[in-house]
Amino acid sequence: MRRQFVLDERSERLLDRLAASRAGNRSFVVREAIALYAALEERLTEMESQPGFLRLMRQTAADIEAGRVLTHAQMKKGLGKGRNHSGNVDRT
Repeated sequence: MRRQFVLDERSERLLDRLAASRAGNRSFVVREAIALYAALEERLTEMESQPGFLRLMRQTAADIEAGRVLTHAQMKKGLGKGRNHSGNVDRT
């Protein structure tokens, strides 16, 4: 079944690059991309339907609303405490 679609320049370059390692088969890349996207959507739907996930998302939203968040720099600084140069926890 033939279909036509319009790609922006970036998507066109990516498609060409991916197809190059697949004997130039752009249709194969498109079919694989659609299959992967559909599988991802299915998995996300499954995850989002889990009660634990919903509770976690509600709690996360409440934490953000209440200002219980850290910046990336604060997080890095906090993770660095108590670690030696190899990244292992220093228990001495």
